[in-house]
Amino acid sequence: MNDTMTTALLSSGDFLQAGSMQRICEAVHFPQEVTQALLIETARIAADTERAAAARGSLQALFVDQDRPSGEVNKELLNYDDGAILAAVVYAGAIPQLWARYEQRGISAQVLIDTVQDIVIWMETHRKRHGQWGLSELGWLHSHMTGGLYKIGRLQFQPMANPYAARVFRHRLTGEHVALAEAGTTFLADGRLAGASDDSAGSEDGEWISAYTFDGQQYAGHPISDMGIASRETVQLPADTWELALQQGDNVLNVHIPEGSRMTHDACRESYADAARLFADCFPDQPFNAFVCSSWLLSPEFREWLPVHSNIRQFQSDYHLLPLISDETQTLERVFGFGTKLADLPDLKPETSLQRVIYDRLTAGESVHNGCGFILKK
Repeated sequence: MNDTMTTALLSSGDFLQAGSMQRICEAVHFPQEVTQALLIETARIAADTERAAAARGSLQALFVDQDRPSGEVNKELLNYDDGAILAAVVYAGAIPQLWARYEQRGISAQVLIDTVQDIVIWMETHRKRHGQWGLSELGWLHSHMTGGLYKIGRLQFQPMANPYAARVFRHRLTGEHVALAEAGTTFLADGRLAGASDDSAGSEDGEWISAYTFDGQQYAGHPISDMGIASRETVQLPADTWELALQQGDNVLNVHIPEGSRMTHDACRESYADAARLFADCFPDQPFNAFVCSSWLLSPEFREWLPVHSNIRQFQSDYHLLPLISDETQTLERVFGFGTKLADLPDLKPETSLQRVIYDRLTAGESVHNGCGFILKK
């Protein structure tokens, strides 16, 4: 498949030439509707000297020279007349450059095909929101198109520095792990991070600040449960039996869950394993310590609200949660639709079982928020 992809994309030529966009779309298996929308706009651009110059200049700046902030170029691109569909052609037109990056690293054509399907997803999302084809989530997609994010099986993986302020230790013999809060973190009495929108419920006994020390023989700190709750009690971990496995700033793979097929536990675990193999083989110079994720799907409330066999609970079961300040915004938008706010609850009509559970809990006065967590690399 790699040879076929190389032949198709290297022969595509200038993305605004007749037939070039067609070959690109066919190579990455874009659906006919999306391909047709891109072909119509490509022909329009090619017939307009000024628009063609804008398209070529944007592609050069975003994906070849990369000498200007991508946000600045994206903003200029969207400010053109019908800028969203112009942007869709520019981003699809950059697929041959992306494939050249993949070939240098030995990444398979299937990963390319799967990764760029996000162009399709976000073109369809734009059409649902605005009534016409286009692409407006450019900041997100720029990472895909410059080799900063890869779809491997069911999940997407983004190399990054670990943003979470916790230290994770692994037992040298058993492999079990313990997460300790970073020093100087302020928690509520119930162990949640201070600053949450509903923090009054846990602050009856006052806030407290975590400590962490290492005296050369043992690590001492406040453990964080797998539900992301910190304990006021401290534990001591002897350095001869426990090793530091993850801390803030370490290389990690940030996990994203795109729209698509059902998120079964087996499919997710297969993705983690395939991602570990791909990064070991194709990025040996960039070893990572863990998978991390921040998502509405990791909401701690779901461990009480949803049955243990549900896909969401199964997805959560692989993660050790960490403290996080968040709210219900992402949950409402992902479950009920873009733009849904808490104030809209009285007018909502739940249809799915997940919608019903969340609707019932929130209308009863309960709250929901995103969660974050990690899976140590084996």
